[in-house]
Amino acid sequence: MNLPGIKHRLLSGFSIAGVLFAAFFFLPDAGAPFVLAALGAVIALEFYQMMSAAGVPNFNHLGSAACVLLVFVTWLAGIHPHGDGSGAWDSPWLFLITIGVFLRQFPQKDNPHPLQTIGGTLFGVLYIGLLWNFLTKLLVFGRPPDFAEAIYWPGRWFLLYAVFAAKFTDIGAYLVGCAIGRHKLIPRISPAKSWEGVIGGIFVGTLAGTLLVRGLQATPHSLESFGLTPLRAVGLGFVLSVCAVVGDLTESLFKRAANVKDSGGIVPGMGGLLDVLDSILFTAPGVYWFLRLAA
Repeated sequence: MNLPGIKHRLLSGFSIAGVLFAAFFFLPDAGAPFVLAALGAVIALEFYQMMSAAGVPNFNHLGSAACVLLVFVTWLAGIHPHGDGSGAWDSPWLFLITIGVFLRQFPQKDNPHPLQTIGGTLFGVLYIGLLWNFLTKLLVFGRPPDFAEAIYWPGRWFLLYAVFAAKFTDIGAYLVGCAIGRHKLIPRISPAKSWEGVIGGIFVGTLAGTLLVRGLQATPHSLESFGLTPLRAVGLGFVLSVCAVVGDLTESLFKRAANVKDSGGIVPGMGGLLDVLDSILFTAPGVYWFLRLAA
């Protein structure tokens, strides 16, 4: 087991967790979209940087701005007095963003790869913008039109549940894989990941999410009124942990295609911010659609 590597990961992980938890518990609702938009902008730029390294041209600034726009549009729609509280108003904006990318391409007379440029830009909007925006949807899910308090707590707990499912899966997979990992999962995509690590990660992620829901059960923040009971959290937690593994493998595939070790260097010992948040891109939609179906 690489103890120095684990030490750096833990220090970076706890530092990020401390900042995010402080924002989670103390930041009023009006500041939430700015945090999500800032994080979305960074991971979008990191993704487009990987695309460029892979030889795929793109409009990185336009694509990143589109990811930020989706966050604010969904947030404003979710808190609007006539909104449905589900944050489902992003479809027309995705259409406008698509048209905007086409229009951006028209003046480029010297671009020999217009199809790749358009495709690369829109792919980033879908992979980062669309998936990341499900965190915004969770924050406003079920929010009453006349809500006037500083923090809408159900949305915060939905978001935290998605983060727990993803990050505890990552932590469990890393620690178990380092300790007893022997059988490689998909070496051509991620040589370090093992079946033992995946199984350990799924167990830890499912357990963490279930304990969170169970701990909230006897408090004013219980999520049972939204259909999320401790029993359902077991099954949902398993699905979300699998989603987290898929999310992690997906970004690993992109890094292999781009021939880069990390998406960036903003997080010491862990690489880029996308390397840290990649699994959440897949667990947040899972929580959201469970809530939509269970409601």
